[in-house]
Amino acid sequence: MACLLDNEAYPQDLAYDMEDPYNYYRTQTINCVDYLIAGGKDHRTGEEVNTEHLFTELEATVRTNFNVKEVVYRWSSQYFEPADGLPYIGHLPGQPSNVFVATGFGGNGMTYSHVAARVLTDMITGKDNELSSLFSPSRIKPIAGFTEFVAHNAGVAANFAGKLFSAEKLHELVELAPGEGKIVQHEGKKMGLFKDEGGQLHAVNPTCTHMKCEVKWNAAEQSWDCPCHGARYDCDGKVITGPADHSLEQINLAALEEKARSAAS
Repeated sequence: MACLLDNEAYPQDLAYDMEDPYNYYRTQTINCVDYLIAGGKDHRTGEEVNTEHLFTELEATVRTNFNVKEVVYRWSSQYFEPADGLPYIGHLPGQPSNVFVATGFGGNGMTYSHVAARVLTDMITGKDNELSSLFSPSRIKPIAGFTEFVAHNAGVAANFAGKLFSAEKLHELVELAPGEGKIVQHEGKKMGLFKDEGGQLHAVNPTCTHMKCEVKWNAAEQSWDCPCHGARYDCDGKVITGPADHSLEQINLAALEEKARSAAS
């Protein structure tokens, strides 16, 4: 979040505390206005049930340490962490020899961007660099992270099948509060359902198009988030953040209700 301070005591450095997960503080000046930038309360994408309370907790932490006049902006962002904890810097596997990548900095871009600049410069100019193999995107290791990957994907949701909800069940789903989204299930079929502020329902197949995990609703960001690899979609299933490159399947509720009525008659 970005805050204005009452006493103009904006920090001159980037500071971290010793909490787990840690909180950090720095100053950003935009159009001659200083803002305290504070971050923290990290969590895995799609695994926090109540994302809204994290902003409340962060604000409480900031107000404990700074004389806050106003919280002007608040937002969340994502960073990617390779399973073995090191970024991928070097030739991008499966691509021509002159295609390179630097990613997976795990939130430490201020450090690893400089490492990447040195490693990639040496690779492009043909110089040896002892870090090239360490950060190679094609490295293969029997790491503990693979077990974590398997555990995440063991709970993969089955693809949406049948697509037929009873009129009675649809009526129950309409009872969602405006701004609320959740996964609903009826007779073995799952649906991601969101009700906007105007009362309109938005329905999607909750199976992530990346590796078929089941997405979760993020109330603070108003998005469907995948807990396996961080893909995010808007309420209509359109991709916000990769690695997914295909939108979630949209479900036509009006057509479903008509089919349900026909089946009941």
